Amino acid sequence: MDKNTFLILIDRYLNDEASPGESRLLEEYYERMDDKGAALNFPEPDGIALKSVIMQSIKEERVIPRNTSYVTWFSIAASIFVIIGVFSFLYHRPDTAINKPAAPKSACVTVIKPGGNKARLTLSDGSVINLDDAGDGILAKQAGFTIKKDREGQLVYTATDNGNAPEKGQITYNLIETPKGGQYQIHLPDGTNVWLNSSSSLKYPAQFAGAERKVMLDGEAYFEVAKRKSQPFKVITNKEEVEVYGTHFNVNAYEDESFIRTTLLEGSVKVTRGNHSTMLKPGQQCLMDQGAFQVRMVNTNSIIDWKNGYFLFKETSIQDIMRKLSRWYDIDPEYHGKLDGLNFSGKISRSKDLSEVLKVLTLTGDVKFKVEGRRVSVMP
Repeated sequence: MDKNTFLILIDRYLNDEASPGESRLLEEYYERMDDKGAALNFPEPDGIALKSVIMQSIKEERVIPRNTSYVTWFSIAASIFVIIGVFSFLYHRPDTAINKPAAPKSACVTVIKPGGNKARLTLSDGSVINLDDAGDGILAKQAGFTIKKDREGQLVYTATDNGNAPEKGQITYNLIETPKGGQYQIHLPDGTNVWLNSSSSLKYPAQFAGAERKVMLDGEAYFEVAKRKSQPFKVITNKEEVEVYGTHFNVNAYEDESFIRTTLLEGSVKVTRGNHSTMLKPGQQCLMDQGAFQVRMVNTNSIIDWKNGYFLFKETSIQDIMRKLSRWYDIDPEYHGKLDGLNFSGKISRSKDLSEVLKVLTLTGDVKFKVEGRRVSVMP
C-alpha cells in the first residue's frame, strides 16, 4: 500500500465511505497501535482541514521511500493516528491558518478527574440520601412507590400495592440535586426518564396526581416523557414553562447562562414565558431575546452531548467552554488578557481528565492554562 492509498483510506473511513474490507484494514492498524499503549481514537473534525494537516505533517516530518517495509508502515500509521487525535479539536477563526505552531505545554500538573454519578435525594419527610454512597437496592418506600437504586446507578420509582398512597389532594415532593462534577438519571413515578446534568436540581411529586404532571428544574436536564394525553407534563424553570404530552427534549436553565434554551428532539412542546408562547418542532431550539422568542434549527447532537458522554463544540467561545468544564470538573476559571473571538470546534470524551482536555485546547496556540488546585487561569 502506498502513501496516497493509505491517506485515501483514512479519508474514506472518516467519511463513512470505506468498504467493510477497507474498514477492517484500518481498524487492524488502529488496534495494533492501541495494543502498544497509544490511546488513540477516531474523532469527527472537518475532513478537508484534517487531510491538509495530515499531508503537511507527513511532508514536513517524513520522507517515505518506495520500498518502505510493513513494519515502517505501522509506524507511519501510528503517527497519522496521533495527528488525527491531536486535531480532534480544530480551531476555527477566519484570520487563523489551521497549521499553527503548537503553544507551549500547559502548566497543568494537578490531576482533576472527571465527574460521575453523584447526587443527593431529599424525600418529602426531610430525610436525605446520598446516592453516590448508597448501595444498590431499595432506598425508601413512599406514597405507594418503592425508590430503588439499580446497578446502573439510576434512581427508579416502582408502584406498589402497600396502601401507602397519599390522601386525595395531598401532593408530596422529592428533590434530587447534583453537585459540580455530578450527574444522575431518574425514572420518575409516571415512567418519564430524566437525565440531570451537573449543578442541577429537579423537584417532582412522589406521585403524579391531578390534571397535570409538574416538575421544577434548576440547571439542565434531558427528558423522555411518558405519554399521557389526559395529563400533560410541565417543566417549570425560574422564568419559563415547557408543556408537553410525550416527547424528548432538553432544557438548559442555568443561572449563569445568558438565555434559557429549550431544544426539541422528538414530538412537540409549547414554551411559555409571561404572555409569550411558541410551539417547537423537532430540531428547533428557542430562547427569549429582547422580549421575544427566537426559534432556530440546531444540531441536536451538540445539545445533548453531555448526556451521551461528550463535549461537542462548534464555533464555541472559550468562555462557554470553560463554563461547561467548570460544572463537570468542579473548577473555578479565571480569565486574563484578551480572549474575545476565540472560538473552538471539536469533540472529546467527558471521561478524560481535565489535563487532557486543556492540553488539546492549547494545541491551537491561542490559549494557555495554569492550574492551581481548583483554580484554572485562562490566558491568550
